[in-house]
Amino acid sequence: MRFSTRFSTRFSPALLGTTRFALVSCGLIALLAGCGGDDVTAVPQRVAVSASPNGIAVRAADGAVFITDDQTNGVLSSPDGHTFSHYAGVPVVAGQANSLSQLSFADAGTLMIERFGFGTASAVFGITGVDTIAPLSGPNPARRRLGLISIGSNRLLSTWFIKSGSTPPQGGLSLITYDPTAHTAVERDLLTGLGKPVGVAVSGDTVYVSDQVNNTIVKSSLSALLGGSQAVAPSATLAQINSPDLMAVDASGTLYTKCNTSGLCRIAPDGTVSLLANDFQDARGVAVDAPRHLLYAIDRAGSTGGTSYVRIFPLN
Repeated sequence: MRFSTRFSTRFSPALLGTTRFALVSCGLIALLAGCGGDDVTAVPQRVAVSASPNGIAVRAADGAVFITDDQTNGVLSSPDGHTFSHYAGVPVVAGQANSLSQLSFADAGTLMIERFGFGTASAVFGITGVDTIAPLSGPNPARRRLGLISIGSNRLLSTWFIKSGSTPPQGGLSLITYDPTAHTAVERDLLTGLGKPVGVAVSGDTVYVSDQVNNTIVKSSLSALLGGSQAVAPSATLAQINSPDLMAVDASGTLYTKCNTSGLCRIAPDGTVSLLANDFQDARGVAVDAPRHLLYAIDRAGSTGGTSYVRIFPLN
């Protein structure tokens, strides 16, 4: 299944019928591989978690998986993505709902995490071990933070937006440069003019940002942004896609993110969109485990209750 970037991923009855046919004729594993005979060695897995997860990250060295949990306002860890236990707690904001955003491994194995903050108390924390956590002073707490990725040398890319009352959200992408010893940071805007930027991913010199309000994934040259003297608007749109969320990218430059109400999609480097799965309750964070050729995706239970899952897909 491939879709032109001129169209968003609203699937017609005829297209869904084609999907059902592909499931029967190719089998689920072959469908995930595009029915092209690629080597896929395992079936997708669905692991139930007693949590309200959002962000997810994989430690490349050993394959350990880390997820955020809004039930406990903390981070859970698993050596293999199947059995999760407490790893670290994040400070609670009195009178405010728990809402933790993306996770990202940074220099020296530090796990970085964002607190959404609801316009008053966003924050970025570094976790260096079990219940060893410290906030970074400096980033603007009025920015509602969602996406986070390390680009090395004690630098992070953070997506954020500001919203006041019923006015439309306005957001951007910033560079956070921090001192891991003093826990201080300086924030500089790179991209502006976005609606609600959520996910961020980097492949080579290209940085991608998903804008949930505008149903787009935009791209820019990272080196140009870092070398610029002021923030600029995105230089190009990679794809139109409904309701994108947090993102991950694999070694081929393929992006993975939520699409539509119940989908998880992949976006090729040329902007071609294809459906990986269409049975999610609410797709949230995604993470690529490159050494083990796996894609992890959060399937969060809806507001009416149910069970959340970590879903594991084999990558070619």
